[in-house]
Order: sequence, then structure tokens, then C-alpha cells
Amino acid sequence: MIVDLHSHSYYSDGTLSPKSLIELAEQKGVEIFSITDHDNVDAYHEIKIIQTKLTIIPGIEFSTSWNKIGVHIVGLNVDTQSEFLLRAIEYQKNTRLKRAELIAKKLEKYGLFGAIEKITKKVNINQIGRPNFANLMIEEGIAKDWNHAFKKYLGAGKVGDVKNGWLDFKQVLAAIISSGGIPVLAHPLYYKLTNSKLKRLIQDFISNGGEAMEVINGFQNPQKTNYLKELCLSFDLKASLGSDFHSPSKWNKLGCHTNLVSGLKTVW
Repeated sequence: MIVDLHSHSYYSDGTLSPKSLIELAEQKGVEIFSITDHDNVDAYHEIKIIQTKLTIIPGIEFSTSWNKIGVHIVGLNVDTQSEFLLRAIEYQKNTRLKRAELIAKKLEKYGLFGAIEKITKKVNINQIGRPNFANLMIEEGIAKDWNHAFKKYLGAGKVGDVKNGWLDFKQVLAAIISSGGIPVLAHPLYYKLTNSKLKRLIQDFISNGGEAMEVINGFQNPQKTNYLKELCLSFDLKASLGSDFHSPSKWNKLGCHTNLVSGLKTVW
């Protein structure tokens, strides 16, 4: 079976509409599918009127932090109308917008004016991030390219590196669980933690209600997959699969075959 429980539409930082994403998933033979946009479930308002043979699992990807390290938690099978979930989404939305406004203010001294208005003409206002500022700076000739924009203005320790005030780790897990969802630790190797720190993260995740972990997130080598499978078995976690799809490319394709997690309990 082909499953994909981590993908993004244009309601966050993806490029395709929910309809186009679902059509592409059908073409790729996906049977169980979830759109997990960052900190919102707006795609599911549109999905209600889309006819599909796919089994759609309502999902979301929350931004949070653990021990001052940014991490992401996917919520699967959430109730998109849950009061708990909607309160958490509203908090994240306001946090993201305040952060964007502060970045815009700081970048005015470098000649970038009216950034929020210019960016929101192109993207979802809930999802303004540093990449949007980088694109605008390139368009206006302030930065030569992405590398220049981040190295001089937006990267770690630079003027546009404004920390997020996301909901904390426990609050995100509580919001997912209270909305009837299953918390999934997203792309565990992305955080570049040592083996001991990753295990501490997983222990905290489980102690606060976490149930599953992504064993596959996009393309990864078999050695990494085997390591994550071992962690799943060791901590008695369910396995999840996802492409982390954002836009069509040779490196980013929808669908993961379930034989990649054979021998493990699975989240679906």
C-alpha cells in the first residue's frame, strides 16, 4: 500500500491547491493521505467539496520547541472543528504575524519598506516567514540571492532572526490529543540531535502523550531508516510515513510504500 501522511498545500508553504495535491496523490497510487499544513487546517474547508477515492486523514503540523530547539509535531486524525485545536491555531497565527511584523520593522533600516503588505499580496497572511522576506529582498535588489539574504539579514544571529513564541511542547501535544488526534514526532533526524538528546526528546514526547514517529520523511538513505525503525521498536512507538511534499520536483514526490516500515506498528 502507498501512504502519505505529511504534505503541504498553498495554505502554508506548499505550492499546490488541496485539489491539485489530491489529484496528484491519486495519480501516484496513494491510498491514505493527509495534508498537514503548518499551524492551520484551512485546506480542509476546501477538501469538503472535493470528490476522491482516497482515505483522507485530517492533519496539521505544529511548530513548537523542546529545550529551546525548534521541533515539529504532526497531528493526525484531528477534529478540524475542535475548540482546543482552533484556539491553538489562533495562537500560532498571531505569534507568526507578530514575528513577521517585527522582522519587517527591523529590515526597514536596510531599505525594505511595506514588506508585510507586499508579501501578503502573494501569500497566505497566516504563513509569512523568513523565506518570504528573502524573496522580497531579492526582488527589490537588496539581496542578490537566498544565500546572500540569509547570510547577511535573515540567518541565525542576524537582524531578521527573530525568535518565535510558539505554544510550548506540552501545549501542542495537549491540543492535538484534546482534538481527538494522534501526535506524531515529525522528521526526527532533521533536528540534528545527538543520539542521547534524540532519545530524551522521544521520552518527553511519549510522557506527554506522543504515540508515533515518522520513520520515513521524504527521501532518506536506508541506514537512517533502519535507525528510526530501531527507535520505534525500542520506544514502542507507531510508525508514520510522509513525503513532506511541498512542490513537484525530482526530489519531492508524493507517496511512500508501506513495505518501508514492515515489522512495525503503524499509525494508520
